[in-house]
This record gives sequence, C-alpha cells and structure tokens, in this order.
Amino acid sequence: MTDQNRQPEAGGAFPVLAPKKRFPGVGDLFAMLGIVLGMQVVAGVVLTVGFTLAGWVPGRLNPAQQGIFTALAYVLSMLPAYLAVIWYRRMRGGGGLLGRFAVRGLNPVLLLWAFVFMMAAGVVCEPLLSWLPAPGDLDYGTGLWAVLTLVVAAPVLEELLCRGLVLESLRTRFGVVAAWLLSSLFFGVLHLQPMLVVNAFIIGLILGYIYMVTDSLWASMILHALNNGIAYLMMTSGRGDLLLTDMIGNRTLYWSIYIGAAAVTLVSGWMVWRTLRRLKDRAENPVLE
Repeated sequence: MTDQNRQPEAGGAFPVLAPKKRFPGVGDLFAMLGIVLGMQVVAGVVLTVGFTLAGWVPGRLNPAQQGIFTALAYVLSMLPAYLAVIWYRRMRGGGGLLGRFAVRGLNPVLLLWAFVFMMAAGVVCEPLLSWLPAPGDLDYGTGLWAVLTLVVAAPVLEELLCRGLVLESLRTRFGVVAAWLLSSLFFGVLHLQPMLVVNAFIIGLILGYIYMVTDSLWASMILHALNNGIAYLMMTSGRGDLLLTDMIGNRTLYWSIYIGAAAVTLVSGWMVWRTLRRLKDRAENPVLE
C-alpha cells in the first residue's frame, strides 16, 4: 500500500508500518561465521605466544600440556565468539529466542534412537568421506582438560551457537526446514576441513531435528557430548583417522553392517522429513485456541 492510498488514523496521523525483518541474510551468516573463525585465529595466536614465552612450545607439548592448550584455546575463542554473535544479531535488528530448554526433551527412547541414527548415518557416508582429504593434525591432547573441552565445553557452546542462536534466528525469518538445513550447514563449515565439514553437517541435521522436536538444547547437548566422547576414545586408542571399513577386515561382515546402517538411515530419514513437514505446516497454519 502506498502513502497516497493509506487512510489517516484518528487525529490525522498515518499508521506506522512495521519494518520487514531482514535478519539473518546470507551476508549475516557469513559475518557470524567470520566472527567465530576469526576468534579462533586470535585465540590461537595469543596462546601460542603465551605458551612459548612460558616455555611450553606448541608442537612440542606432551599430551597433557596439549590438552590444557586445547581447553584454553577453545574457551577463549568460542565463548567470546558466542557473545560477539549475540551482539552482532542485536546490532542487525535480530531478535527472538537464544534457545529452548524444555525438560521434556530428555526422552531416553528418543535420545537412543537419535544416537543410533547418528552412528548409522556415519557408516552410510563412509564411501563419500573416503574420497575426501583426510583431516590434518587434530591433536587435542589427553587428560581431564581435553575431556572437559570435547565432552562438555564443545557440546554446550556449539549447541548454544548453532542450534540455539543461529537456528532460532533462521527459523524466525525462513521457517522450519530452511533453518534446519542452513544451521546444519553453518555447523559443518565451522569445522573447515572437507571430511569434518561433511560429517559435522550430517550430525548437525540430526541434532537440529532433535532440538526442534523437543524444544530442548539439553537433548542436542547430550547427543553432541556422546558423539564427541566416542570420537575422543577413538583418537586416544589410535583409531581417530580410521573408517569402519579400515577396522573390519571381513568384507562380508562390513557390507552386512553397511546394509543394516543404510536401512536405519533410510527409515529414520523418512521419519525426520515427515515430522519436519508437520512442524512446518503447524508453524504456517497455527491452530487458533
């Protein structure tokens, strides 16, 4: 409606039209991604200098020292990055929730199904992952600090950022399905290396789905922690860079597992898509009380 066609309200004043929300756009997603990655670079440089001055030269650290370095680098990058992204969203006019924490999300059966789904999807994607460059040096160290970083800090901060802030912002503007896909892509790209990007994107799809059906970041944090815990155990056992096909020499057994994983993935994927369509329809056509 143009200004000429609008009718003045009582008193002669024209009604004020609410501005159309334009956050987040594509540029905003790149900006938020840049904030997080930039903070990682800054924290890495600062800690490298600090550790060197203290006599702990990065690249020559023992596993326990590397665990401390990893913990400090992660917290000093991700926590400021999360706060900076919140500030950026506010400056760009974004609003809404930073996450949902419904207790009903702690459904053991649902969490078990999602965990099995993650494992099965990882097996199904192995042929694709085998074509991608292997990740570079991913030495997170060992010991308490490494465990706290991978199994506590990372699930909490990454879920707050990716499933909380980013997904909720996207859902406000674009709806359920777009928010699910784009927030998972955002989560994947954060991991930078091609094999990790693909793997994180797939895991992000499952975590995003669980978050939306439970309205609970607690649920996605628990699943994220379980996934990272298994990855940590694989790394400390010297199998962190091995695929299932490398660990199982019997080809018949491997393909039997693969077919079973593919069946779980297909059925679960169909259930996810059906539920997301229902969530989309419910959001677009709310039931009037």
